[in-house]
Amino acid sequence: MTAPKTATPEPSAVVTTIKIDGTEYPLVEIRSTGDVLLDVHFMNDSECTKSIPKDALRSLRTKKLPIPSPRIIYRVKLDTIKKYSEFFQILLKPQFSEGIEVARALAALQTSNQDATKVEADKLPVVKIVDEDGATKTFGRELIFKDMLNIVHGSDPVTSPFNTQCIVTLIVLADRYGFIAPVSRHMQKTLNAHKYPVTLDKNGEEALRQKILIQFHTDQGMRFANATKDLILRGSLRWSDTAENGVEFQTIWWDLPYGLEAELAFRRACVLRTIASIQDQFLQIYSSKDRQCKLGYDSSSSCDSFQLGEMIKFLTKKGLLSLVSFQAVSPYDPDYSWPEAYQGDIELLIGILRQCPTYQIDSNHGHCGLRNKLLPALDFIRTCIDTGLGIRLSRSKTGGPVFESWIPAQIPSRSSAKKAVWVGNGEDDVNVAAGKPKQFDFAQARPRMLGSSNTDGGVERTPRGLFTAEKWNWVTEPETSSGRNVLGGSFMTSISR
Repeated sequence: MTAPKTATPEPSAVVTTIKIDGTEYPLVEIRSTGDVLLDVHFMNDSECTKSIPKDALRSLRTKKLPIPSPRIIYRVKLDTIKKYSEFFQILLKPQFSEGIEVARALAALQTSNQDATKVEADKLPVVKIVDEDGATKTFGRELIFKDMLNIVHGSDPVTSPFNTQCIVTLIVLADRYGFIAPVSRHMQKTLNAHKYPVTLDKNGEEALRQKILIQFHTDQGMRFANATKDLILRGSLRWSDTAENGVEFQTIWWDLPYGLEAELAFRRACVLRTIASIQDQFLQIYSSKDRQCKLGYDSSSSCDSFQLGEMIKFLTKKGLLSLVSFQAVSPYDPDYSWPEAYQGDIELLIGILRQCPTYQIDSNHGHCGLRNKLLPALDFIRTCIDTGLGIRLSRSKTGGPVFESWIPAQIPSRSSAKKAVWVGNGEDDVNVAAGKPKQFDFAQARPRMLGSSNTDGGVERTPRGLFTAEKWNWVTEPETSSGRNVLGGSFMTSISR
């Protein structure tokens, strides 16, 4: 569907009044030649948290005035709104009362030899719409509704300044009334040039979420991928154990639709699990009976103990490891001591881990320790974050945006799941019917190019394969034997699983 062509210069959105049932209402003439009226009642209540203009809501509350719910009449061209909006195509079909009334009124005008594009507005058919806004909580939507109709009829928006709140409200209204295609095409230049505020507080996250919602609807695939990556790395006030749920958090961008909210939270958890697995594995192997220092000196055994101690010292100092003694209560008891989940920026987390010093027990052990193993793994994770963490959009058969989710399909029901078949001597039994957990092997993946769809051990050699693996092996040199985890429950990484 093509975007509406720019019309010849014509006074746009002339405001007068019209009397309906004895009451006068504002009449906005989007086109003076319009042949139908949209009677829109914009419902507002005390839960409104935004306004257009920005200070309008604050002024009402300062004066202790109620928030009005304006009723505005818009004169538009019937063919135009039906051409670009499936919403109005359906609403004005002859099988619905609205469609029947419009057709009847236009037929009556034609019968009396009156041109609907030239008669007075009070003689035109009226389509009533109640706009109940639970999505944006914005007072002043009637101004953006006028801008939307202007765009559809080939004119530019008139609201100024046209800030982020105006843009996101326009996109939400366009999605609601089926005008996304013409609005997104008309606004591309404005959207590409728009600067979103960037701060580290709640307002900064809100602007980023609004940016994601806008770009999801407006064919900005690469920008959308970068914006979603930024939110995944930053984290959200809504994803913590003490998630905010006040009125100001109940707009559509604080709970992103179409599965985006769950997808973003899941991808962040995947990245955190992956990063946590590095320190988990090296703590386990350095606390095992297998020697890690391969230099063959008499001090090699002491080197391993020294490195383990320095690892624990560094990670606990940085708040990335918790030492938890045995407990007298079960994990389900409220008195059980759990480490706090990491809620900070993932970029900051990687930066903290990169600060790991080059510990050595003496001058002969310059390449032993965690740092030499940690940095290559972090570099690889950083590359995967840059190349494949953000959500990539594609077009569905119906033309709408879709994405490939990382969230696994639902776990099969107990009746359809395979029954366990245990084989062994009673000490190291193995369930031979169970599927093999997906393991990402760093030694095999590192030399290969990212983006390959080939698999090793059931794991794709892609950023998605890395972050959605069930197990990770970060050891790059051959091991003489498998390590035994003797840490048990004594060490707990402070990152949510």
